[in-house]
Amino acid sequence: MLPGISAPQPRRDARLSGRFPEGPVQRPAETGREERMIVNEQDALEHAATLSQWIAARVREAGARGVVIGISGGIDSAVCAALAHKALGENALGLLLPCHSSPVDRRDAHRVVQHLGLTFEEIDLSPAFDALAGILGPADPKLYGNLKARLRMAALYHRAASLRYLVLGTSNRSEWKVGYFTKHADGAADLQPVLHLLKCEVRTLAEALGLPREIIDRPPSAGLWEGQTDEGELGFTYDQLDAYLQGHTGKMDPSVQERIRALQKATAHKRRPPLRFLEPPSSPMAAPPAGDSTAADKSVEALTLISKAITSEHYLEDILRLIVMVTAEVMNSSVCSLWLLDEPSQELRLRATQAINPEYVKDRTLKVGEGVVGKVVVDNKPYVAVDVLKDPYYKEKELARDLGLVSMVSMPMRVKDRVIGVINCYTSFEHRFTDLEMNVLTAVANQAAVAIENTELLVQTRVIQEELEKRKIIERAKDLLMDRLHLSGEEAYRWLQKKSMDTRRSMREVAEAVLLTLEN
Repeated sequence: MLPGISAPQPRRDARLSGRFPEGPVQRPAETGREERMIVNEQDALEHAATLSQWIAARVREAGARGVVIGISGGIDSAVCAALAHKALGENALGLLLPCHSSPVDRRDAHRVVQHLGLTFEEIDLSPAFDALAGILGPADPKLYGNLKARLRMAALYHRAASLRYLVLGTSNRSEWKVGYFTKHADGAADLQPVLHLLKCEVRTLAEALGLPREIIDRPPSAGLWEGQTDEGELGFTYDQLDAYLQGHTGKMDPSVQERIRALQKATAHKRRPPLRFLEPPSSPMAAPPAGDSTAADKSVEALTLISKAITSEHYLEDILRLIVMVTAEVMNSSVCSLWLLDEPSQELRLRATQAINPEYVKDRTLKVGEGVVGKVVVDNKPYVAVDVLKDPYYKEKELARDLGLVSMVSMPMRVKDRVIGVINCYTSFEHRFTDLEMNVLTAVANQAAVAIENTELLVQTRVIQEELEKRKIIERAKDLLMDRLHLSGEEAYRWLQKKSMDTRRSMREVAEAVLLTLEN
């Protein structure tokens, strides 16, 4: 058993709610600006506890034994190491990976692991870098910097695989938004615990966790070449970037704002899933020629998988995840999302997506009638946007621009003509959806709706069964107390209530104990 991880418990609460968080925290609905989640020390301490629990839960769910973290001596890796150590104890391994690094970087990396009492290894990658750089030939400092970052990620994954650990990333939201990371290097990880936090929030978290002042105040640097600093390379400060992302631009230099926008646009490819070439280049999602059974085979396979879910014992969130994965595959979508309708509040909530981009997986709600998703519920029919950036109903244009989303089809999920949700498919290029694609998506959406409805009914039935079983046990215990202790029915019930409060056990547990003691 890993330190800080209790034995797995039945996920009853998750099943009742139909939701089990995929990330440490959900941000507010997309508004075009970032809202701070951590403002003061109390926020930070509460959030740190949540993040540590999240790390432990994700490791347990993956069947892994721990995590590996690259320790640079900077504030981001120090915070992530502190969270991991709190969650996993000695099963959090820090890797110090100097690669022609400065003495200051090595000193600060050692300072972090010693302060935390973190288990660590140090592996000098300089010889490996020299050998590879010699083979590849001369390059500018930035290319060499990327090479160092990718060597470090290779070392992290190698060590993680040998120990059956996961790789814990250290990227923050400010860097992610402007693409300030190396693709397939520090941007790659199994878990990203602080990717939802702005740099200023990471700093507040570091202070609340009691990290060394030298680490908190150190100028941010990736240590990729001598004298390199993050802010020098970006061309603006993190304070300016965080202010821009929060919409505080009233007194900001217009040239800084333009620089940030330019970086967001130029690095959008880093925040998107890889493009896939599965169909002819003229229309990557076009219907296949006559006689080509690929699309038909894929749609049949999709419907079969979802049909199996109808009678499965899976949790609702697992079924939702299966639906979006299958739909994305059959529709060749770059992003697929599923929204479910909460009828009492008349709100639609994003419940599942196969996208890994933190921009897209935020918890978001839309009112019925709001945006494309809300319109589809009201109209009870599909809606196609050839270009979401120009579509009058599409609400999240900045998000779409950032992720490179272009065309979209939004399909209602129906059970007996009642809409229970909406499933969306996006492409990263302009696309006219064919009749075949619309028919396939209609079939998948309706089959998915049945699977979801069945799962929710199954949960409700089990809740009722459990409540009836509990009442039967309490009644049996009450009857036994009335018979053995000569109590009235009301006295016996109050006796059970008092024991429940005194022992801090549920009424059912007390009743079961009574039956075990008095029936034998």
